[in-house]
Amino acid sequence: MKHLIRFYVFNSTCLLIWSLSAANLFAAADDLQKKPNIIFVVADDMGFKDTGYSGNPIVKTPHLDRMAAEGLRFDNFYSAGGTCSPGRMAILTGRTPMRARMTTTVGPMQEGEVTVAAALKTAGYETGLFGKWGLGREGTHPLKVGFDEAIWSKNFYDLGAVFFVGDSDKRDEMPVKTTGDTSVAIMDIALDFIGKRAKRNQPFFAQICFGSPHAPHQAADEFKKLYPDLPEMEQNLWGEISGLDAAVGKLREELRRLGIADNTLVWFVSDNGGISDTSGIEKKGRIGARTIGLLEWPRKISKPMRSDIPVCHIDMYPTVLDIAGVTMKHQPVIDGISVSPLIDGGMESRPKPMGFISGGYASKEDPTLCKFNNAAWIDGRHMLIFDPPNKRRKAESVTLYDIFADPTQEKDLAAQHPEKIRDMLEALAVWRESVKASFAGKDYQR
Repeated sequence: MKHLIRFYVFNSTCLLIWSLSAANLFAAADDLQKKPNIIFVVADDMGFKDTGYSGNPIVKTPHLDRMAAEGLRFDNFYSAGGTCSPGRMAILTGRTPMRARMTTTVGPMQEGEVTVAAALKTAGYETGLFGKWGLGREGTHPLKVGFDEAIWSKNFYDLGAVFFVGDSDKRDEMPVKTTGDTSVAIMDIALDFIGKRAKRNQPFFAQICFGSPHAPHQAADEFKKLYPDLPEMEQNLWGEISGLDAAVGKLREELRRLGIADNTLVWFVSDNGGISDTSGIEKKGRIGARTIGLLEWPRKISKPMRSDIPVCHIDMYPTVLDIAGVTMKHQPVIDGISVSPLIDGGMESRPKPMGFISGGYASKEDPTLCKFNNAAWIDGRHMLIFDPPNKRRKAESVTLYDIFADPTQEKDLAAQHPEKIRDMLEALAVWRESVKASFAGKDYQR
């Protein structure tokens, strides 16, 4: 950065101090411009097999296919929760949803959670949330958890979706009514935010959340026409996915037109597993469901990469904080890890197991007490699935699968590996006690 500055001074000490201060100021500006822009794009109920690149013979997803071919493809990317809000909470915080008492399909997260938006703001990022929120309206409204701007809705599915602007509690805030495919519409809104920051060389974080392909399905005609030989119900399902694929295509094209694609990290995921029979076994509601995961960052990923290392929603928060050089002083327990070494090509295996859990309140009188239902634990290539006794099953059920050799989980290996079962159950029990403490509110005690 070159500057022409005329400065007249008779005191050499003053001149030296001014020069150092100016140099620091310019260096800080340069450093801010070097920070990557970060974009999370989140689909709704999109399964691992719901793309062309993953082998689906029906759906047309040329833009996601190209992103997979040029960026980093995660073959074992997992949803932290089996339904909408839990997965979205984990994306924002790096924490398993049960830590924040996230036990419902759609509901508010706990106040006091530290979000990726709030964390990146401390590093000079401007932040925006566009599309589905589903994590609360009061203390956990988008504008109260770190987002500078928000054009959002609790949920949206059908054509002609309406979004609130900013603080929806203000009666004079007029909603934004869209036309056409909902994913394309919300992407257009987000691109306006992105374009303004690009013109100012301002690093930004944008989270763009689609309402597709969540049921009920209603695709725009231009995308239904891609499937003329299918029944209308399937035209709407696959049309919605092609619509969100087109939205991703618009994003990639605009980043390149703006000249910021090279230094922009785009992470595409789904909030949980798929809903169609072609999505694989990893369906919505299932603990430890595998879902879609792609990452593009041309400055760092110049050649296509494909990884079978298990990665999860909980890893997104610590990864981007690591990349942005951010450390939060009052950070609640994080379950995820930074996968930036994987991006750099230096991670051969996951250094830390990851757990999944479902449950609910043990008592209406004391919401800080919880009980655990199904759980899963992934350590290396093995996934342990634990199901406690219930009305139909008197004894607990423990199964073990090799997620690399048997991705559809058809062969139970529990009987062959009793020592591994023991070790994994012990580790799961320790982790659950930590989650229980978080559920009771200990993470928020200062």
